[in-house]
Amino acid sequence: MKTKSIEILDPESGLFVSLTSGGNGAIMLGEDVVAAAPIPAGGLDPLVDGAPLELETEHGELAVSIASTGEPIRFDGELTGQREASLIETKGKLTHRGKDVELDCRGVLHRRGEGPEVIGVTRDATVILSDGGLICVASAAAGDSVEHGEEETVAAVTHPGGYIEFEHVLLSTEYDSAGRQRRATLELWPATEDVAALHGAGSVVTGCTAKIAGSVVNTALFRWSLDGHLGLGRYEITRPTGAGS
Repeated sequence: MKTKSIEILDPESGLFVSLTSGGNGAIMLGEDVVAAAPIPAGGLDPLVDGAPLELETEHGELAVSIASTGEPIRFDGELTGQREASLIETKGKLTHRGKDVELDCRGVLHRRGEGPEVIGVTRDATVILSDGGLICVASAAAGDSVEHGEEETVAAVTHPGGYIEFEHVLLSTEYDSAGRQRRATLELWPATEDVAALHGAGSVVTGCTAKIAGSVVNTALFRWSLDGHLGLGRYEITRPTGAGS
């Protein structure tokens, strides 16, 4: 598998990093977009070998080391393809306008294997839970705009208490007038009756929009609450230019 994307979250400083190989790259500090630019295909490959992440921005640089923690989440869907997501610990600093922000925080590293080239809408959501768990949701549609029931949606949670795959997943989204995700609800039904279903909602903290290779990419940081479990994570929606919500 190759590294597809990485996200880094530091609630203390308000830093949100979201980088996708061959796609969108954004660094946000609070509501300010520090840097936003496409990432070349293969641009994140060195991270597979444990190399540090070093990026220059218009007003400084980001430099962090990365270490995976816990059991990774794995998917292998017909449309979503072969995927792996791992919680990571990141340490380093962001230098912005002459000021250093020391970082010691968590994030998620996403890897992809060979899979279908999806030309429709894709939705990717992660929730880094405050109690040490990780929820990942991936959804893909074969067409430009379809009903939720026609999407392929997969989800799982890895937690210090165990690993759970979900058989039925519903990710419903509300948008603003510009078509950007603002709020969402998430319902997850496990494949076993021994575990209760998980329900929750999220709302946007900050985000940005980019147009890349015929697609519009809306990247947002969401704050979530799921049955009393709090979390933060990226919710990114990619759709072909001109496609509806």
